[in-house]
Amino acid sequence: MPFECPIGCPADCCYFDSEEQMPTVFHEEVLRLKEEASRRGVELSFRELGEFNGVKIYRWIVRGWCPFFDKKSRKCTIHDKKPLACKMFPLILDLNTGNIYLSENCIWVKQNGPRPLDDFPHEKNALMKVVVRLKLARP
Repeated sequence: MPFECPIGCPADCCYFDSEEQMPTVFHEEVLRLKEEASRRGVELSFRELGEFNGVKIYRWIVRGWCPFFDKKSRKCTIHDKKPLACKMFPLILDLNTGNIYLSENCIWVKQNGPRPLDDFPHEKNALMKVVVRLKLARP
């Protein structure tokens, strides 16, 4: 059964109470998010994490709900523009080890248990873009 966000999901992927949970983003994603935030009158904060294989990465500092999450509709309001880290959720890439795992913060994962990557086709595609971008694999 392929992954699909369940109806009534608590959207734990869009709520952040610790920095480790916050998305890691690329420089052009920072620019895109800031542009979108400016249009909406929202301020965003980022912290540079350094470089990984020559690619600058940042932590998107989000305290509480993502400013682009609509609590009423329970949907992302920038779905097509959201960063790869969000697009690949519930797949998580550990940059220290190169391991890929499923987030325990995802209700679908909690309900369905471990699944092969092929059960996450869209998320796997976003993950592969991250892997290639960070030069962990060739395109």
